[in-house]
Amino acid sequence: MPFKNRIFLIILVIVIVALTAVLLAPIAVSNGVRLWVWWFARQEGFVATIDSVDAPFLRPIVIRQIHLKSIRDDAVRVDVTVLDARVVLNLKHVFLHLSGRDIRDISVREFHAELHRTNPNVRALSERGWATLHRLLPETLSIAKLETRVENGPSLILLRNASLSISETEPGRFTAAELMITSPWVRQTFSQLRGATHWEGNRLTLAGLTLTHGLDLQSATVDLARLGNRRMGLQFDVDAFGGKLRANISHEWHSRHSNWKIAGGAADLSLAQISDALGFADRVNGLLHASNFTFRGNLAEPDRATASLWGELTGLTWRDRTAEALMLGAALYNRKIELQQLYIRQKSNQFTLSGEAALPGTSSEWLRPDFRGNISASINQLGEFLALFGANPADFAGKISIQGSMDTHARNFGGNLTIEGASLTFFTHDMDSFSAKVILKPSELEIERFDLARKNDSLSGEGKIALSPEHKYSGTLDAWTDDLRDYVSILRGSPRQNAGRIPLELQATIDSSRWDTRGVIHLPKSNPLSFTANFPLPIGITWGAFRMSPLKVSLDFPALFLAAAPQLFHSNILEDGILSGKISLSETLEHPRIVGEVQLVNGKLASSDSFLNIIEASALAIFDGNHASLEFLNLATKDVDLALRGEINFENTKHAVVRIAGATPIFDLMSRPVDCVSKIEIAPAALPLAPAAKELEFRGPILQSGWSISLKDEIASQFSIISTPDDAERIFPLCYRAGPEEKTLLLGAIPRGEVAPKVSPKEPEKRR
Repeated sequence: MPFKNRIFLIILVIVIVALTAVLLAPIAVSNGVRLWVWWFARQEGFVATIDSVDAPFLRPIVIRQIHLKSIRDDAVRVDVTVLDARVVLNLKHVFLHLSGRDIRDISVREFHAELHRTNPNVRALSERGWATLHRLLPETLSIAKLETRVENGPSLILLRNASLSISETEPGRFTAAELMITSPWVRQTFSQLRGATHWEGNRLTLAGLTLTHGLDLQSATVDLARLGNRRMGLQFDVDAFGGKLRANISHEWHSRHSNWKIAGGAADLSLAQISDALGFADRVNGLLHASNFTFRGNLAEPDRATASLWGELTGLTWRDRTAEALMLGAALYNRKIELQQLYIRQKSNQFTLSGEAALPGTSSEWLRPDFRGNISASINQLGEFLALFGANPADFAGKISIQGSMDTHARNFGGNLTIEGASLTFFTHDMDSFSAKVILKPSELEIERFDLARKNDSLSGEGKIALSPEHKYSGTLDAWTDDLRDYVSILRGSPRQNAGRIPLELQATIDSSRWDTRGVIHLPKSNPLSFTANFPLPIGITWGAFRMSPLKVSLDFPALFLAAAPQLFHSNILEDGILSGKISLSETLEHPRIVGEVQLVNGKLASSDSFLNIIEASALAIFDGNHASLEFLNLATKDVDLALRGEINFENTKHAVVRIAGATPIFDLMSRPVDCVSKIEIAPAALPLAPAAKELEFRGPILQSGWSISLKDEIASQFSIISTPDDAERIFPLCYRAGPEEKTLLLGAIPRGEVAPKVSPKEPEKRR
């Protein structure tokens, strides 16, 4: 074939191929895009739906709609919808596989994306998928309407009605109607955001964004240059609350364990502005003067991470709590938390704590920390310092110093603590000085020695408390007080005299939570009152359990002159007389056994404050087990003398019974029935005027209300509630001072001088 014909044939073939390519290119490109998107989505675990693809020859590709949705339940849930996407390809890079971008420009009318991540170890894309996504980064990008929702566990980021334009050749812009961030720590919404963008070297910078008053984003750069190697970075610089906040964050997920690198710092942040922005209920004032933070590792695996934190707060004020300076330095490495320093300075108060602890692996181990460290404190204003921890500063005062160490390694407790205090006030109690040395051992807490002094009073002792669940304790206690009234509110002096002091000596030995005590009380102008007691007192015991516990108590009071003795419970019943006796109590308070005797001689009662109109009384009671006999009970009013005997039954303390019978007649003078009795009055009466009551009976629980009194007459009365052929019994509930009007039970007796002489009381037994 001639050469000219060959040239013509070649040109013809080229023209035919070119015409064929021009005619078939739209169909080939359109179908090729569909096939590639479907294949890529399937490889990465997505299902892709494409509405239509227009690919004119040498013109941009237009995709009407793309919908991508993840289909694996164990993967990150992704749902993406793109409407009216216009893509301009760089054909030279695509066909020749040259380095550079495969896409020149992407323009999207609407972009909707939702991402839900519950498992941090699940991979969103494969290694090939990230490399492909990296190659698809365009030279320019514009999205007219952007809507995103990102959920990662309890955290949520929601972006609404936003727009974005970026370009390598000219500045772009970013706008958003609303940005909402919700997490366990932060919940905030930013509205009407506007900023500028810059896109260079696969790094997107957003600048000049005002989030809210006092919070301006100077710049934030997202580094996508190593996206193909599964690494991203973020840098930001924020003018926040009067100060600066900077951070550099990078994330690598090419290995089985994702790795975070975080480094940040803050300076001169106003705590008042932060509290207002975050909506704290109580305003916080002060300044975060400086702070640095670093972290490297997996957020989901803190035991494999390293971190450090240092910060300084100045001028801290919260509610009524203030501190001039608070500094914290801590580091996390090799599963250990090193507390380099916790320092608090408040006026003349200083507190320092340092040490290290093992990172707990489970939630229960947080309650049993493995910690060793040192503590040092010099507190000159105790009330101000304890106010930092919520205490009322008016309840505490004084100076205190603390030095010591603590070690809880391998759950074996150890350490020591020395405490010295002076001019202390705890609530309403003042102490001149206090000192204690505490030693912490693996099985017990040992108080090597403690001493407390207040004026002429002192309290000292030593002991041990077991760290077992029973918390049994042992030790010794010695106490001396110059005046017991300073500590026992139910004691007060008689208004008729200048009350004297009531010194107390007390010694106690405790063995396995059982107390063995002995002591002496020196009442004014009286012989000393000595006592002993032996009883169990476990930590956490209730009153009901204590009443059922076995105990032994003995009292010996040879002669107590009541005129000089203090009044109990603000009572002024007995104004004078001599009280003597010796009794011992055993078994339990619920069912006591009492042995001994108590005698009252020449007792003077205050008639103005008495349940009875008695002005004088003498008595002798002999106790024998759960019964007591009233050998004599001589009472006197202004006009009447009564000689009585009786018995007391307290076998059941909830139903005690006191029976009293008269050696001289007692008459029932009630002319009408009453529903209850608030006072008993004895009046002179002639023998034949009223029926005689052969017995008075009181029933009720000891030291409680609910008592009643009954009269047993020798003959039936017309007002009797219960009558028999031999007796009539009338029962009256006692309602002492139950109302403004007193309801009096009126009894009668023969006037003075017309009855037999009284039974003579015994003289008090002289004791050593």
